[in-house]
Amino acid sequence: MRKLLLAALAAFIAIALASCGDAPSAPDFVKKATKTILYQVEAGKIASEKAQSDTVKQFGRDMAETYGKLGEELNGIVQAEKLEVKLPNKLDRRQEKWIDGLGKVTPEKFDKTYAKLEVRSLGRAAELLDRYAEEGGNAALKQFAANALSLVKRHLEEVKKLLQ
Repeated sequence: MRKLLLAALAAFIAIALASCGDAPSAPDFVKKATKTILYQVEAGKIASEKAQSDTVKQFGRDMAETYGKLGEELNGIVQAEKLEVKLPNKLDRRQEKWIDGLGKVTPEKFDKTYAKLEVRSLGRAAELLDRYAEEGGNAALKQFAANALSLVKRHLEEVKKLLQ
């Protein structure tokens, strides 16, 4: 009896651990990626207007433009692959909170606050893209994730430099 319980527990733990790292389904990936893109565009626009340093303003402009194009690319894949997913048109609560915070932060603290939020957001985006690029179920989305991952990693390194 004890061996049976231990075997059942071991199987349960193995299943639980295996499911922790699974890539999201194609529709879930598209929704999460779209929300990340929406956030990057919005935060970039705010930074391009409110940043104190020209470097951060330019970074914000670049982010808004680059992720706007990335969103168009993702939308094209969704259409070409005929994926049944409703693309979100608004941010999640955490992202809304971050955007609200950017709007309220004092000018003196804006650049650092923006950079810190970018590190968080881009870090999460990199994790999502990496998981889907490795284990995703749709080949076109896997390729998109792999390509976007290199872009996100580059931006993550750039924004970390802004914090120094």
